[in-house]
Amino acid sequence: MASLKHLVVVVPGIGGSILQTPRGAARWDQRRRRFLAAAARPQRLGLDAHPDLVPVGLMPDITLIGPVVAPGYDGLVRKLRSRFDDLRIDVARPGGVPDTRADVLLFPYDFRRSVRHAAERLRDEIEARLGGEHASARRRRVIVVAHSMGGLVARYWLGPLGGAADCAALLTLGTPHRGAPKALDVLVNGLSVGPKRLAGLTEVLRQWPSAYELLPRYPAVGRSGSEPALAPHELAAASATLPPGFDARARAARSVHDDIESVWNGLYAEPGCPEVTALFGRGHGTLQQALLSPAGIKVTKQAATWLPNADWHGDGTVPAISAIPIEQEDVRARRAVTERHLALGSVSMVTDILAEYAGASLAAVRGDRPERPWLGLDLDETALADRPVPLGVTLYGTSGDESTRVQVRARARDAAPGAAAPWLTCTRTAQDQWRAEIPPLPPGTYTVEVSATKVPAVSRLAAQDVLGVVGAEDIEEAEAIARTGVIDGAGGIDAAGGIDGAGDIGGAEGARA
Repeated sequence: MASLKHLVVVVPGIGGSILQTPRGAARWDQRRRRFLAAAARPQRLGLDAHPDLVPVGLMPDITLIGPVVAPGYDGLVRKLRSRFDDLRIDVARPGGVPDTRADVLLFPYDFRRSVRHAAERLRDEIEARLGGEHASARRRRVIVVAHSMGGLVARYWLGPLGGAADCAALLTLGTPHRGAPKALDVLVNGLSVGPKRLAGLTEVLRQWPSAYELLPRYPAVGRSGSEPALAPHELAAASATLPPGFDARARAARSVHDDIESVWNGLYAEPGCPEVTALFGRGHGTLQQALLSPAGIKVTKQAATWLPNADWHGDGTVPAISAIPIEQEDVRARRAVTERHLALGSVSMVTDILAEYAGASLAAVRGDRPERPWLGLDLDETALADRPVPLGVTLYGTSGDESTRVQVRARARDAAPGAAAPWLTCTRTAQDQWRAEIPPLPPGTYTVEVSATKVPAVSRLAAQDVLGVVGAEDIEEAEAIARTGVIDGAGGIDAAGGIDGAGDIGGAEGARA
């Protein structure tokens, strides 16, 4: 195995860090009861009531927290350990003692706050580990692997905060460099699972500067007739019905992106600019545009006709065109992958790219299209337990024939090894497109597997994603807690598990929630 030659810094996306109060009471982790408390008592995650939550670790494997599917990063840590020799792994906990000999630094942060706030902490944590080195030794010592919003945090550190000289490379995994219409849908229309809307948690999200920094920074909102499309920070001028404070917060978020862009436009022309590789998903059903009408703002998966590359779609959360930095025009500096958004946090291509920097060149082909045919999925991250789950499948990179067959099954992630799950045959609806309805599932977390057989040129293709299924009673329980303030008759005590310094699931002890 190879040895890492750089300090690899892992920066997670929104929801990917475990948060506690300064006294050690968990506020956000993989526990179901924690989510119910957050949904029912929004002040637990509100910036006004708890401005000083402490990030203590990265979330473990992709996890269902109530009706939210949260990203996990222990899969990435395992892949790093299996690919590179004798890794020392450190966790950047506020107030912790930095390991100056670490090969990998896991950087949890308070994802409620602005990316500017997180970037300032990232700067301080890296300085604590490199500050004792000579300027020539620390130059280009860091490689950042950043998932989703974490890429914006890294870009702010590298750009406006001047960290570029210390960095050899930045790998962004599904980062919404240009924003994501999904954020607009949540902030304007509210967080929901099917017809169930989570009013309390929606109000919490509307407090977070980070949520507004995920808004599209391009004209993603179409209007009727010949009127030009608008960016979210321009909506107030169109007399749109918006939540209180939306306009000011959207404009403040836009200024953060402007700060990043203004520095990076110059940075790209400099010889010392870090190498940037943007990994992005293509071909999966993704919210891509909004339509403004007197009734409000409707966000849809239909590609906007006024934007380029309409057939690229995205990773299920971030449109493909948004996952490429604005100033990046070199197609060799971006790599399309077949994984969906949550799975991008542990995609195997990360270790392949890091191996190139470790000296074991793979001579990988780079570009804006995966190297072999793949299956694109149209699947929501969460579903209600009493309803069928619709699924769309599209074949890309080749064309099927009359013998091509597509099947799907959903396996409970906590099922016993070898437990059988029946395959369901998908119905062809158009050339290279299939649909199916997965029968209603009990509440829990599932792996949805899709298999295509007798595919010309490749014979068989497979794809999978995570599906969270929540019972209506969970949402009703949260609403009841909001009225009564009681969680199962008690506050509850349990442990907040996360990725510790050994890269395993471990525990900062939780206190009474």
